[in-house]
Amino acid sequence: MAFVFTASLKFLEIRFTNECCVGGRMVRHRGLVKLVAVSLLLVVTSFAQAATVELVVNWPAWAQDNKVEFWNVAVDAADRDSDGNNTEIINSNLVTTRYGGENAICVPGFCNLPAVLDNSLSQTYTFNNVPPGDYRLVLYDSVSDGWDGNASVFIVVNGATIAGYTLPAGIASGVTPIFTIDDTLATNTTQTCSDVNLTSTWSNLGTSPQSTSGAIPVTINTTTTGPANWIFSSESMNTINAWSSPAVQGRQSLGFVFEWDPTPGPNGFEPVYQAVNTDGTANDADPGGSGTLEISFGGRTVENAIIHVDRVGGVGAGVSNSARWNVNTPSVTLGRLAGVGHFATYANNTVLRDMLVVSTGAESSTNTATGTAAGSVVYQGSYSNLSLGFDGIGLEGGGGDGMLLVVCVPQADLSLTKTVNNAAPNVGENVTFTLTVTNSGPDAASNIQVRDLLPAELDFVSSTPSQGSFASGSGIWDVGTLANGGSASLEIVASPNTAGVITNQAEIINSDRIDPDSEFRSGFGVDDLSDGIADDDEASVDLSAGVVDISVTKSSLNDFVPGGNDTYTIVVTNAGPAEANNLAVSDNFPDGVTLNGNWTCTATAGSSCNSGSGGASGDSSISLNVSVIAGGQATITVPVVYSTAPSDF
Repeated sequence: MAFVFTASLKFLEIRFTNECCVGGRMVRHRGLVKLVAVSLLLVVTSFAQAATVELVVNWPAWAQDNKVEFWNVAVDAADRDSDGNNTEIINSNLVTTRYGGENAICVPGFCNLPAVLDNSLSQTYTFNNVPPGDYRLVLYDSVSDGWDGNASVFIVVNGATIAGYTLPAGIASGVTPIFTIDDTLATNTTQTCSDVNLTSTWSNLGTSPQSTSGAIPVTINTTTTGPANWIFSSESMNTINAWSSPAVQGRQSLGFVFEWDPTPGPNGFEPVYQAVNTDGTANDADPGGSGTLEISFGGRTVENAIIHVDRVGGVGAGVSNSARWNVNTPSVTLGRLAGVGHFATYANNTVLRDMLVVSTGAESSTNTATGTAAGSVVYQGSYSNLSLGFDGIGLEGGGGDGMLLVVCVPQADLSLTKTVNNAAPNVGENVTFTLTVTNSGPDAASNIQVRDLLPAELDFVSSTPSQGSFASGSGIWDVGTLANGGSASLEIVASPNTAGVITNQAEIINSDRIDPDSEFRSGFGVDDLSDGIADDDEASVDLSAGVVDISVTKSSLNDFVPGGNDTYTIVVTNAGPAEANNLAVSDNFPDGVTLNGNWTCTATAGSSCNSGSGGASGDSSISLNVSVIAGGQATITVPVVYSTAPSDF
């Protein structure tokens, strides 16, 4: 005989069947074992951090023997899936537990006391960092304690309630519920980093290991909480194709062991990291520890550092376990670059060996199907210190994880030059500044910006970038991306509005790569690295703009006579106060007048003509440039001949 119950819920409808037969008849047991179970065929997807699970329990009568169990179905020692065996005990249950390793919840303050009748329970239990997988929620009541149902339990994942139901009285048994928490995998991304920037030899292994990534120093510092420990050594990466750069294979690396629980519990199967009850008592006499691994870069701010890791996780006491890597640095997100299939990277910025992979015998990343995990991740963001949190997951086993890492910091050596076509213009005369930014590598650089904000003494006229765009209001040139060896230029046409020395400065103000010999965050005129070497990410040009008083006179030697010769004299005078440079002088003759030979130009000391003579007989105009100091002159002598035909005049 089947008892069918349907509960109408706020979030979903739950339907389950209970059968229990004694002597051929259906029996409902109230005071014996009441296994309340709900069949939840539920898939939870698209959670950015499907790693925090809350069980909201409201029970009007609760005794010490009552339990709420939160199980990963891959580890079911009691054969709760009723398949006749307990082969499910192949992995740990992967959740933070609260009841002596049993993964059950008890009333705070009553965990070790005899049954207490009619004690109500209304509490939320939080499980942090729950990995993806299939889970089972089971509630027990095995004492006649006056429970009359009307209890409710809600499952909340990352603040969103995914299931909720009311538990009626008198249910004798039921099938075990299963629901799936499906975490979001880390975004597959790309990130280049030249192999010359890979770390190699590590020193100072006893305290703070040190190496260099190209020109950038890399230092490791660690902390621990609880019974945890760090051990460092010099190792070599495996020779497998597991990383985003083939050069990582066989490369010298930093080996480290993170021991989160060096002394396993009585049977070796307690969960590694136990929580503490709300009454302040620990759940396990052998709690695990956690730690942080901080990577610093010599005070420099880096972008998108890459970490290649090897040999993550393993097998202990017959089951898999792993160190779990979490990001502590704010605004940093994890991106997956490469790795074996069980190199698990999640959108909640977590890296670990997939706990659902089991292997026997010696663990090694060279077994890419079931061995330890290996792969490459990028920590996306800007930071001078990258803090990674470590704890252990899986059954205790050895209580530690030996791993390897190689660091790569993307770098691009950007430089800036600036020239002007006329360093001594007159007020109101246009000049052209040319800026050139060059990437000397070794990596490509994006999001490059150069700022050239014209001073008040210069009026903007126009701009022409070879790539990107220029905003005259802010003075920012958005260059975009430059490959290794690439360059881009910007021409800015401006006009001085004030006499005197005018300084125009420009600097690189942004890039998504660290510059090994400069720091664009330091500002113009600052010795970026305090090394006494001029910084090549900034450039400056001085103009000497002046005010001039120019007069031009023209006279002839002879009177006009058809068919006769004459000589024109053009005198350019500068009354100052500044020097007049590159003045354009031209004279277009009237009809019937042509050159009768070369014109000539002479200038007083300090002044000059761009040519001492020019033109040829028959020409009808002259053109030349002169530069005249204050108080100076330039004299152009022009021989001409007049036509004999009256119609030419």
